[in-house]
Amino acid sequence: MKIKIIRILAIIIASLSLSSASAQTADSVMKKTAEKINVSSGLSASFSLVSGNNKVSGTLKSSGRKFAIRTSSASTWYDGKSMWTYNANSGETILTTPTAQEVAEANPLSLVNSYAASFTAAFSKTAKKGSKTIVLTPKSKKLGYKSVHVTISDATSLPVSIVVVPSSGQRMTLSISNVKLNAAIPASTFVYPKKDYPKAEIVDLR
Repeated sequence: MKIKIIRILAIIIASLSLSSASAQTADSVMKKTAEKINVSSGLSASFSLVSGNNKVSGTLKSSGRKFAIRTSSASTWYDGKSMWTYNANSGETILTTPTAQEVAEANPLSLVNSYAASFTAAFSKTAKKGSKTIVLTPKSKKLGYKSVHVTISDATSLPVSIVVVPSSGQRMTLSISNVKLNAAIPASTFVYPKKDYPKAEIVDLR
């Protein structure tokens, strides 16, 4: 009888050990999502961005560090070095060589790509069914964020929303849909299309 009990206990302990080993951590979920995005030759998606009483919808295309974001009120192009931001209200296009933080502010999806260098990850206690919400806490206050909340679909391992809570100012909620990986995106997509904005004044701040 004692031998049987010992065997049963051994089986239970072994099963618990396997369960623990296979348990997902916030880091493993984030790394899988970042890898899917980074390995993709090109990503395209639709999005809506809410900040305070302002809401805007648009499209996002990216490849590696490069991205292009278009909305009706403002658009941004980043070729990995230079960033152009067009403001429809002012009719101006601002050209800069952005910092890593400025790139992240323009494209919150970049926070997912390179989160490990600047944030620690932990599961949120308020995750919805079918997804996991991960809270990214900055390692340094110099980043300018209190936290970033990334909700990732269990089915696709891709982000469906990103909530950025800055140290000052209003939080931003980015909802992402219609994500397509390995999309064929020409390099010219990430360079300012000057011919499309012939009347825009380019302000070079580099």
